[in-house]
Amino acid sequence: MEPTVTTARAAEIVVIGYEGLRSYLKRGLLGSSGVMAPFVHRDAPAPDFGRIRAKWKRFGIVDLCLMRLAKQLIDLGLSFEQANGIASSEDVRQAFSDRRRLSGAILMTWPPHYDFILFVGDDLQHLPDRLTDVGDIAVIVQLDRIAAHVRTAIERPQ
Repeated sequence: MEPTVTTARAAEIVVIGYEGLRSYLKRGLLGSSGVMAPFVHRDAPAPDFGRIRAKWKRFGIVDLCLMRLAKQLIDLGLSFEQANGIASSEDVRQAFSDRRRLSGAILMTWPPHYDFILFVGDDLQHLPDRLTDVGDIAVIVQLDRIAAHVRTAIERPQ
């Protein structure tokens, strides 16, 4: 079974203050990423998926990796909405979920809209071409390093 951590421990691992993480969660950090959509009766109001993570009390390794990615993207100049959009992507979640695919994986994003591309496995050979296509500015994040940071932090005694 995968280890899980509390919100306070998650804040330490992500390297953000506890209140800062809670604020991000209330703003919709990760949204409904990784959550199976519930069945809703046609006459019942649909749940607010943007706030679903704010109620979670425990987080797994993939959740922590996605939070750490969002934090790094924000630190690199993306807005909360841009970083959250990337970190909430099911493709990015899948990359962190499969440790074999994660080795050497890179996420590239660029202005003005901060679209992103995942380079995994053989796709890495296309990275130089894409870098020349996007122009002068691109943000590159090594996903395996994020995962290594999270796994090391979880194993470290509190």
